[in-house]
Amino acid sequence: MKPTVNVLYLPGTNCQAETMRAFRQVGADPRMVFVADALAGRARLDDADIVCLPGGFSFGDPIAAGTLGGLLLRTRLRDQFDACLKRPMICICNGFQIALRAGCFGSNVALTTNSSGTFTNKPQQRHRVASANDSPWLAGLQGTVLEFPCAHGEGRFIYTAPGGWEVALQYSADDNPDGSAGDIAGITANDGLVFGLMNHPERAVDPAVRLAFFANGTSAARF
Repeated sequence: MKPTVNVLYLPGTNCQAETMRAFRQVGADPRMVFVADALAGRARLDDADIVCLPGGFSFGDPIAAGTLGGLLLRTRLRDQFDACLKRPMICICNGFQIALRAGCFGSNVALTTNSSGTFTNKPQQRHRVASANDSPWLAGLQGTVLEFPCAHGEGRFIYTAPGGWEVALQYSADDNPDGSAGDIAGITANDGLVFGLMNHPERAVDPAVRLAFFANGTSAARF
């Protein structure tokens, strides 16, 4: 059987189609879970092998990006979301902001406005995969450089202390588009199951890059 993927849709999500396509191309069975259905009990976020929080502008981001989505996950959907943390989860762009605000990576981290003060859009952004991170999402990719689009306004990663997370992706020191501390472009939870990144592998031009993380997550869910 194909591993199932629940892709959470909130008002303002806009990257679900390409994300679901990437999962489908690597042999998974993705389906959207509308937050309204989860809140009403018509659907559950935790009844799939893999969970994805895709990119977009949930609830229009009238305050710090991801705040309202993160609040729903840690309050009204807390039991379901806690169960999701025990399986592979990928959180992209706004999904990363939501996951961070829902507490997936501890309390000493934040994503804030880019150091440029404006939205950054780069079709080909270089990312180096951390050599020492053994997350299943990164399997076989450690130490490689992957290029995929950067498109965000609140992606500057900052932290006050390590703990609760490990570096997964880094920018080059001379090509850090948002001013993130330590040139950090993505992190995982300490157990490697939750992977958060600001940029968009699902939009990569190179098919091998576009599908790499999704293939790894799908493989991890088969065991």
